Amino acid sequence: AAHLVDQLLTLARLDPAQGARRTGSADVAAIAREVASTHVQAAIDRGLELSVDAPASVIVAAEPALTEILLRNLVDNAVRYSAGRGREVRIVVEDGAAPLLRVIDDGPGVSPQERARLGERFHRPEGTAETGSGLGLSIVRRIAEIYGATVTFDASPGGRGLSVTVRFPAVDA
Repeated sequence: AAHLVDQLLTLARLDPAQGARRTGSADVAAIAREVASTHVQAAIDRGLELSVDAPASVIVAAEPALTEILLRNLVDNAVRYSAGRGREVRIVVEDGAAPLLRVIDDGPGVSPQERARLGERFHRPEGTAETGSGLGLSIVRRIAEIYGATVTFDASPGGRGLSVTVRFPAVDA
């Protein structure tokens, strides 16, 4: 119940009616390492290896706190939903014209039909055994929207698992 209330409050704070686009600058590579360090024990407890593949620094136009919430939701989902059916969760950060953040698991994956609905508030894929409210990915989508980033859901490389990619707009030089 506390987790649900926390997620509902987060969504309320991110409500589009709250005003203009937020500004800021976040090192998504550093945030990836921090989020991984806070989730490593949960991954180990569930029989998963959690790794980060990132350069020293990748700066995106986003507030660090919201970027951390976005990534924390993605990693939490990957660890919870691939446990017992996968071996690893990887966080990948790439620099470039449009920096990206990707969370990849080798769990059971999500059908293409269900992937199209991921991020809808309160939607949970059929047959999901894990408990949850169906709000985590809607929070991810809303934070991405605030910063002009895109979120895509695909099968992981090799066709097993889920790969979630957040592509941030280019940072003005």
